[in-house]
Amino acid sequence: MKRTRLVSAAPTLDAGLTLTTPHVPGAVAILQLHGRDAPALLQTLTGRDADLAVGACRLERFAEIDTGLVARVAEHAWQLMPHGGPRIVQRLTEALETAGAAVTHQPDARDLYPEAGSGIEADALAATAKAASPAAVDRLARQPEIWRNEFKHHFDDPGRKAMWAGSVWDGVFLHLLIPPTVVVVGRPNVGKSTLLNRLAGRTLSLVADLPGTTRDWVGGLIELCLSRQDPLRDAVAVRWLDTPGLRDSDDDIEQRAIAAAREAVRDADVLIAMRDLEQDWPDLDTLPREPDLWVMNKADLIDGADDRAASDEAHLWARRQKPLRISARGDQGLDTLTRAVLSKLGLDDIPVDVAWAFAPSLQNQRLNREQMREYLGLAE
Repeated sequence: MKRTRLVSAAPTLDAGLTLTTPHVPGAVAILQLHGRDAPALLQTLTGRDADLAVGACRLERFAEIDTGLVARVAEHAWQLMPHGGPRIVQRLTEALETAGAAVTHQPDARDLYPEAGSGIEADALAATAKAASPAAVDRLARQPEIWRNEFKHHFDDPGRKAMWAGSVWDGVFLHLLIPPTVVVVGRPNVGKSTLLNRLAGRTLSLVADLPGTTRDWVGGLIELCLSRQDPLRDAVAVRWLDTPGLRDSDDDIEQRAIAAAREAVRDADVLIAMRDLEQDWPDLDTLPREPDLWVMNKADLIDGADDRAASDEAHLWARRQKPLRISARGDQGLDTLTRAVLSKLGLDDIPVDVAWAFAPSLQNQRLNREQMREYLGLAE
């Protein structure tokens, strides 16, 4: 077989290389080449002229490394789609670097999304690609038009412009890009794992009737959505952590797990304390902070006149907290719990028409009128 020889190119090549898929094994990886010298690099790698039209693709042999697709996504942007094995990606990256590509780990969004009509549209596409929550997608899609209207009507208002550097909504919307953390604490076997599995729709942690079953805290990415909402448009992703029962133990392994759980409790965006009919609330003295929500599980077994439940609720009312009654094995109370968690995060009623400073350029008050006009893609 004829070998394709990779030779070093001049370091002044106009060609950047970015891995646009995660650094984990997968079926297919995507490496994007952008710059005027990208065709020369592809020719060096494949041994063939890079004469594709924009929007076209073809099967190529990448030196002796792998076979995959090459697509031309814009005039100066190409995507290589080899198999997603880490070693293949590593060898292709090294080969392209040797040929003169400059690896960029935080590329300009305009380089990654050359099809965008403006800087803000490219930033919105980049943010959408990273967003964990379906609820972010429609809101990000509306941002370019919202910001253009803001610019037209308020750019010369100093007070209004100062708000662009960060508003109350920016922190809320950030939770749509980076999942917030919800931690559930409770004594062993009060139903924490059952609740996690119910919300996830699959088994993420072991469920049993023995203390100490959860030996380490188990996490899952859960999409919270009210029953009347569309999960494809309105769901909010959270990292839901099921901690081990916070109890005394002589088991060194379990104690290390409990220590890690306490750290997660301290850093949680929402902390939920859970109990059931038989087990009491977790010992507050063992917690580094006050719970945000209190949940009584197995509510389907509670009699309306149950003295323990009534006494318990009176105790919590004294703390200005109303316990939520749920059944983790069924649907009872789960919608109420979902709304309560979203409310604590400020995500229970997310506006769609608010300007959100989701990109650095929108937070930069030093941009003048012409720079902002160009960024927003506004014609003269």
